[in-house]
Amino acid sequence: MTITIPTGDLCGILADCVPFAHPLDDLPTINAVRLEWDGDQLHAMATDRYRIAWSTWNPGDEPDAEGDQQDDLFTRWGSDDSPWTLLIPQPDVKDLIGNFKLKPKESGCPLTVERQVDSAGPQLVVDRSRLTGHSALRMVIVGDKADAEYPDLRQLLADNSDAEPVRTVAYTPRLLADFGKVRPRGPLRLTFTGERSLTHIEIGDRFIGAIQPAREEEG
Repeated sequence: MTITIPTGDLCGILADCVPFAHPLDDLPTINAVRLEWDGDQLHAMATDRYRIAWSTWNPGDEPDAEGDQQDDLFTRWGSDDSPWTLLIPQPDVKDLIGNFKLKPKESGCPLTVERQVDSAGPQLVVDRSRLTGHSALRMVIVGDKADAEYPDLRQLLADNSDAEPVRTVAYTPRLLADFGKVRPRGPLRLTFTGERSLTHIEIGDRFIGAIQPAREEEG
């Protein structure tokens, strides 16, 4: 179950979503980012009950940064492996990004990502080979066993997807501001589904999120 992915893309989809995970461990199920390989694309997802974030990497995407190696004939991007999911605690996501992130011109450096299972349960193994020209690095993260209890964010988005005309919609500024941290890979589009229901926020073609409107007195 091995995926080869550019460093910038793995760190990118995780960094897109980690601000939207519940910030405290009192709700461990959502104090995490869910990583999912569907057989074709890698997805990162997060929610804090008021917002949703969903960022995707497709092996056929054009590299974001000059100098990326996505066209390297010796690197097989993506995988044919079976689908899998893993819930990664938020502190571990931040550590992974901090450990592997490289300068933009080096962000095409390939990593291998593999979901393994041992006596401790499912775990994520991220490897960087010294053959990439960077120091060898490996990180093993034990997945949260609450993965099966993670909310169905796709269904939540689908249940609040019908556009409706609205007069005004209020948001909590602090919660809205995190969408400005998502990588700007295309225009930002808002879809209003009502004054009290989720507003969809799409950024380019690889990020979709949502935010719950606030009551006026909460803004």
